[in-house]
Amino acid sequence: MLYRRALTREMGLTTGAVLTVLVAIALVVLFIRLLGDVARGELANEAVFVFLGFSLLYFLPVLMTIALFAGVLLPLSRMWRDSEMVIWFNAGLSLTQWMRPVLIFAVPFSLVILLLTLVLNPWVQTKKSEYGQELKSRSESALIAPGLFAESSAGQRVYYVESLNPLTGIVRNVFMQSRIDGQLGLVVAREGDYTQLPDGSRYLVFKEGRRYEGTPGQLDYRVVQFERYWMRLDPVATGAMATSLRQMSVTELLADATPPARAQLLWRLGVPISALILAVMAIPLSFVNTRARRSYGLVTALLLYFVYNNLLSLSQAWVAQDKLNPLVGMWASHLLMLSAVVILFYRRSRQHAPRRRRP
Repeated sequence: MLYRRALTREMGLTTGAVLTVLVAIALVVLFIRLLGDVARGELANEAVFVFLGFSLLYFLPVLMTIALFAGVLLPLSRMWRDSEMVIWFNAGLSLTQWMRPVLIFAVPFSLVILLLTLVLNPWVQTKKSEYGQELKSRSESALIAPGLFAESSAGQRVYYVESLNPLTGIVRNVFMQSRIDGQLGLVVAREGDYTQLPDGSRYLVFKEGRRYEGTPGQLDYRVVQFERYWMRLDPVATGAMATSLRQMSVTELLADATPPARAQLLWRLGVPISALILAVMAIPLSFVNTRARRSYGLVTALLLYFVYNNLLSLSQAWVAQDKLNPLVGMWASHLLMLSAVVILFYRRSRQHAPRRRRP
């Protein structure tokens, strides 16, 4: 019918516009945050845009959920303000009949969100972790440049090399100062080169030099002459449980019976389910009083969204802490919001039931 095509088209345009604005805002916020990491020396300049893309993809399902909610709510609110809804009600349409065009639009959109949370997000987190480990493994070696003093990210070492052969990787006239636990160490060598072991760790190998060790202000320095001296450049890689859960596939999460794994699965399934429920909820919330020209539905919509989002976050946290049964945590928030949808539809349907013509 005509109203279905018109509504679907307007919902698509509005959702696209809202999503564009949300993505732009997210890019600015994430970019500022990453610049702060760069300023603190926690992130290399070259990695800013890579991490920006990873972070945006991770938050994209949430942004799409908000865009879908607004994409249904705003067109229907406009139709109320322009009295189009009143005309359709007088023509015999009921409020529940608007569910069909909304669901036709919202179900494929929610399936895309489901695909993002179940498939794309674990892949993104895996690639982000791999790229981060690669940066860590080469971060200190990348600092060493000929003719320049360079300080390590931890501030414990200072390097200087006179020359560097880019083809062989051999550096000449090497100087390195380290300060660890109050002990000062100096290494001076004729040359050195980079070596990477099979486990991925990198070393700077000094050749034909001396090492001076001692405490500043005291004369008991120890001098060691060496032919080869190995110094590790990259820190020992460490893994965090929270990060590894984000990288796990759905199959791995289902096989893991631990509360944190169940909580992660709850979030991945909860986001697309909430997107679909919010889209349907937007139908009764879109009501605008055409006489007073005001809408309490928009305020109620914002309030219900924040309540819904907080309920999902709280359920995930309680499941992760083993304070809540996973099945209860999975469905309690959604069933509560579905109950709110039924109540809203009932109230609006009674107020705007199709008028019957008198004989």
